[in-house]
Amino acid sequence: MKQIEFSTVGAPQDVVRYANVEAPGDPGPGEVLVKVLAFPINPADLLAMQGIYPRLDPSTKAIGNEAVGEILAVGEEVDGFAPGNRVILLALNNWRQYRRVGARDVIKVSAEGDVLQQAGLKVNPATAWLLLRDFVELKTGDWIIQSAANSAVSRATIQLARLAGIRTVNIVRRPGVMDELAALGGDVVLLDGSDLPARVQAATGGAAIVLGIDSVGGPATDRIASCLSAGATLVVYGGMSGAPCSISPGTVVFNDLRIRGLWLSKYLMNAPHDVIELLYGRLDELTTAGRLKTRIDSIFRAEDIKSAVGRASEAGIDGKVIVRFDELTVAEKARQVS
Repeated sequence: MKQIEFSTVGAPQDVVRYANVEAPGDPGPGEVLVKVLAFPINPADLLAMQGIYPRLDPSTKAIGNEAVGEILAVGEEVDGFAPGNRVILLALNNWRQYRRVGARDVIKVSAEGDVLQQAGLKVNPATAWLLLRDFVELKTGDWIIQSAANSAVSRATIQLARLAGIRTVNIVRRPGVMDELAALGGDVVLLDGSDLPARVQAATGGAAIVLGIDSVGGPATDRIASCLSAGATLVVYGGMSGAPCSISPGTVVFNDLRIRGLWLSKYLMNAPHDVIELLYGRLDELTTAGRLKTRIDSIFRAEDIKSAVGRASEAGIDGKVIVRFDELTVAEKARQVS
């Protein structure tokens, strides 16, 4: 079978490989065999190939945080799953044609859902859901602020916040995405800059902002934190700039801020399984109903993984890069990038 892998760290397009490996074989007790249908390329995948993010499972060269697939076979002692079920994979290293995993490492999703949307269900929408629900008890009408507002997580945050009646301030680094984010439901969309706190206060009418979300790092962290009200919480879940988070002691001390971190992989390792099932069940319902959408930039075949990774590494791409092992449909071929 085929899998996507890397054995040394470096520039993702240089180190990623489309390789032949041994197929996993029939599922054992408590296991399922999944045929992978599609997967997205996430920033975390690129950062792992660069050696910036840790490789949690050193036993394999395979990579990949996410994938959606179809169960081909179930082993003994497996309840609730059958061949033909569509599932997302909670395990890591999923960019393989076939995955044999424990039944607790898959979550059933709707067979009527869009496979391309479900491919990216595990990471970005789930991260957005947890950011909105696990750190501050937000109420209808509350304000939050987030950096990198055109990222996939931030787009999901805008949509989920709008559904819950939570108002968002969305900070971007290029003007070309501002109108789109406003149309998506962002209440305030602003360009980053040294005078950001004053412009945020003016745009919100001086409203208290109780939650800040940062995935950029560097001095952007302090600018987001400086917009928060006293006693607010700042959650860091990424570092797109590659720079350490920079925040003034005065920003934290005089506003009594709480600083937290979110790593989805750790959450999934520790959360009760029924809680995880409820989380993804709700997200799948919203996605299948068209109320939560992931913007897709382009679609590639797995054999073109170097081009796909190259595209995903470009600045300013318009959504997620999705990869499929099977032949693309006519509609999907129209979305390929040459």
